[in-house]
Amino acid sequence: MNFPPLSHHSPTLYSLLLLLPPPLHPPAPSPSPSPPLHLIFTATFTVTATTALPSPLPSHLHHLDTDLVAATLLSPSPSSESAKFVYIKPVEIGFPSNSDSTFVLCKFCQLALHRRCPSFAVSASNHVLQASASASEAVLGYGSEGEGELRDLGAYEERRLLGEEWAGGATSELICKTMHAWREAISAHLAAEMEGRAVSDNVLLEVLGRCLGIGSKDRGGKVDVWTVVEIAGGVASPGPSRTLQCDLYRPFRLPAILVGDGRLGGISGTVSAYESFKLRGYDVVAIVIENHGLVNEVPLLSYLGNRLPVLVLPPVPQDPSDNLMKWFDKSEAVFSFLKDLMLSVHSERIQRFHDMPKRAGDIFLWPFTQHKLVPKEIVTVIDSRCGENFSVHKVCDKDFITQQFDACASWWTHGPDAALQIELARDVGYAAARFGHVMFPENVYEPALECAELLLEGVGKALIFFPFKCRVKL
Repeated sequence: MNFPPLSHHSPTLYSLLLLLPPPLHPPAPSPSPSPPLHLIFTATFTVTATTALPSPLPSHLHHLDTDLVAATLLSPSPSSESAKFVYIKPVEIGFPSNSDSTFVLCKFCQLALHRRCPSFAVSASNHVLQASASASEAVLGYGSEGEGELRDLGAYEERRLLGEEWAGGATSELICKTMHAWREAISAHLAAEMEGRAVSDNVLLEVLGRCLGIGSKDRGGKVDVWTVVEIAGGVASPGPSRTLQCDLYRPFRLPAILVGDGRLGGISGTVSAYESFKLRGYDVVAIVIENHGLVNEVPLLSYLGNRLPVLVLPPVPQDPSDNLMKWFDKSEAVFSFLKDLMLSVHSERIQRFHDMPKRAGDIFLWPFTQHKLVPKEIVTVIDSRCGENFSVHKVCDKDFITQQFDACASWWTHGPDAALQIELARDVGYAAARFGHVMFPENVYEPALECAELLLEGVGKALIFFPFKCRVKL
């Protein structure tokens, strides 16, 4: 494509809109896809809202994502030639009239022109992979066969912003992806039932894993690569298959940015969402709320004990005709801080992974092990567990986390699946909150009594002895 001469006064924007034809014989999704591979050499995060109630709150997610994109692409670090930002929306409802990936693309381009930067080139694209029949018809203007199925829509839009000093060198990129879209602006599981078959959890995670790998082509590490996954609705909103989204995306365990609620009643909703995340083993990096004049950040910080920051954004204009440029300018300092925080959290996490094998080798005494024969390179660094798979850190040219089946569990004991793991976490949390620590002599409390009775049902008549170290002896 040939571009006309550039203006000497401001960046120039070019746009290309395509509808890519679907493959003639699209491959059927595998019913049992391989465990997801999650590359982590990029700064990758989940962005989610406190609630999915009808309100202006959920729209703040893509306001936040847009300014994060601007903070990243319009000011890449001095050590990098350029930057790449990957925005992923796994589930979209209300499409195409409501498209968060389109919002991020358009607002970023407006913001770049508004701030009259950058001096280099920025390529921005938006790709919608699959949509229901009614959503596809709204985009294409005609219906198609195969009602009840998601179809490969292939809607693709690309824009290029050429700065004053660009001479064909490095180009920063914004890549927006909407994976699955439905037309009705209702909960994802209801939209999937009304318009097309629900996407299974395995298929959704497999597609998301591929999208997370987009940032892997980073031109030899000379590009700052960021990835943000924005979930639809609230933390515990159902996905297309009715699985709660906090459970659905748990295999990836991405660090989370929680968009809280600054309105009346928002403290309770924000704390509940935060607790739902922590119960499932997520790391929450920051909470972001809109200023409604109620100073909700003060009790939130008191509750959190300063474990993470609560950032406050100015009120979002409610006038639909407002292009939000002034709001983005007022919020710039907050998002610059959030960007630096996210980068710091990511870098520290990677460094901990690299340091753990040596630190463990210096102080651990592993059973059945000749310690002098164990180099640090073969020590398995486990980040987390989901169901019967460990999430394991590996280094092969780049840092990544992969799923590894816990084969030892079949020897010692059968491990819980993902659903039972969450149930155990709830029960253990409940017991710890209810009882804390209980000494046994001449005391009785319900869990110990029920445990003893269950044991006796299995082994016959005996006495149950609870010593001070809480081991059970028959």
